[in-house]
Amino acid sequence: MSYREPAARNSLNPVMDAPQDATPRHQVLITTGEWRWAVGWALLILVASALPFLSAWAMTPPGWNFTGILVNPLDGHTYVAKIEQGAEGHWLFQLTYTPEPHDGVFLFPFYLGLGHIARLTSASLVLVFHLARLIIGLGLLLTVYRFNAHITANIAERRLAYLLVGTASGLGWLGVAFGAFPIDFWVPEAFVHYSLHTNPHFPLGLTLMLLILMYIIWPPQIQHIAWILAPSLLAVLLAFVLPFALIIVWLLSALFIGRKVLIDRGRLPWLHIWPTLGVVGASLPVVGYQYWISVTNPILAGWNAQNITSTPPVTDVIFGFGIIGGLALINAISIMWWRRREASEGEWLLCLWVISSIVLLYVPFPLQRRFITGLHIPLAILAAMGLLRWLAQSKLRESFQRMIVLGVIVMGLLGTLIVWGLPLLLIAQQPVDSPTASLLFVRDDETAAFEWLRDNVEPDDIILASPRIGMLIPGQTGARAFYGHPFETIEAQDKKAQVEAFYKGEQVSTSPESDYIFYGFSEQAIGQPQLLQELPVVFSNGDVRIYKSQQEH
Repeated sequence: MSYREPAARNSLNPVMDAPQDATPRHQVLITTGEWRWAVGWALLILVASALPFLSAWAMTPPGWNFTGILVNPLDGHTYVAKIEQGAEGHWLFQLTYTPEPHDGVFLFPFYLGLGHIARLTSASLVLVFHLARLIIGLGLLLTVYRFNAHITANIAERRLAYLLVGTASGLGWLGVAFGAFPIDFWVPEAFVHYSLHTNPHFPLGLTLMLLILMYIIWPPQIQHIAWILAPSLLAVLLAFVLPFALIIVWLLSALFIGRKVLIDRGRLPWLHIWPTLGVVGASLPVVGYQYWISVTNPILAGWNAQNITSTPPVTDVIFGFGIIGGLALINAISIMWWRRREASEGEWLLCLWVISSIVLLYVPFPLQRRFITGLHIPLAILAAMGLLRWLAQSKLRESFQRMIVLGVIVMGLLGTLIVWGLPLLLIAQQPVDSPTASLLFVRDDETAAFEWLRDNVEPDDIILASPRIGMLIPGQTGARAFYGHPFETIEAQDKKAQVEAFYKGEQVSTSPESDYIFYGFSEQAIGQPQLLQELPVVFSNGDVRIYKSQQEH
């Protein structure tokens, strides 16, 4: 067949055997067969994303336990710590990675809510984390297909876009050879497949983002209060889950409406304006509250002062989006220049999304990198549509067309498999010999020590430990770590230096004082302070000792 011809609907192939649906653009028709196809691929993607975690569990060395966090363990364990707070019955969040006392604030209700679910079901925190990741991931992928259906009536384009969104990375593996650090290796929020692999709140934020845009851009034929209320409520949720995605939605909606006003010669598009006003009006107070507490709460202000996420270099972005980015750029130029009068609202939406993200990426703001959230979605859809439309107009043989499409899919998938497979290289190393691999596992005696701390210390007690154990303390025990995270520990560099100086025997106390001192495998690697011989041992198992500090608060 050629890409101009209809074919059977039952194949899982994203392009071959896909009919050219003639449904008008303002209507959305998704057949049962399409949904079966989309669900099938979604489940396959999610199973593939789970394989590295299952491999880590199966390859755990004797005497060690897999923590359940494989991607970016430094941040991953902070999510578990937030779930732990919910499991203790809290709805107000505190930074448990820092010893300073402070009041709780209403932040991160999603993770606190997962903690309440863990409490009600008696499920482990990590299990709840991963079940949420998989369930929400399925919802995200199906929402992506629905979004694709709004953009194009062509089923071949829908399918290819869906697979590229769900599986394609850039050319990060090639960029590394040129000295770059491409974003497809370390910025999960930019990519759907990487978000699915990392945590549950990135997929949830992207899902909410797409749902809000669908309400604003393609309003229902019959308008009623739900037309405004639904996206407004979704925006409130998004403000708590992924506020930077919400700001992208605000700007994108404004650009879309502004373009409509221009092409309609000043006529206001109220069908788009009303839900946009609802979204902004409902979510702006939440964003305002978050900003207010971030500057008035000294602990949160200290966290934000350290939490700098600048936009990566342009070369890292180019390699990170790779072939998909290049194809998308070509199609975007075609839409905005040569086809600007005939392009659909959906095509313009994709172009404006890319423009919005790029503009926000270079706004002078400490967290500017966060505005790259979800950018791979419009790029992948633009790439799929542009490629298939070019092939449909070309005189290339059908077999060569198929090879080109397959080549794009395989090149994108190659990068994803590398990203998903990189942690397996760490797993293959012995954690006792590799500081990086040891971040993924805990020893049996350390696990026993965590259980003792959970049963015997108070939530406000401060535990002094190495950076590796400090990373685990809040989520595993519910207590506070003296140092455990480069951002969430206030004055992190100073406290990390104090930790190292204490275990090297260079100082006899910390400021603020600790209640318990953890001394095990990681702490022994730093030093052997003589002071510990003078302190009472309250727990001993294997190579781990826990000492009761004699310091007074």
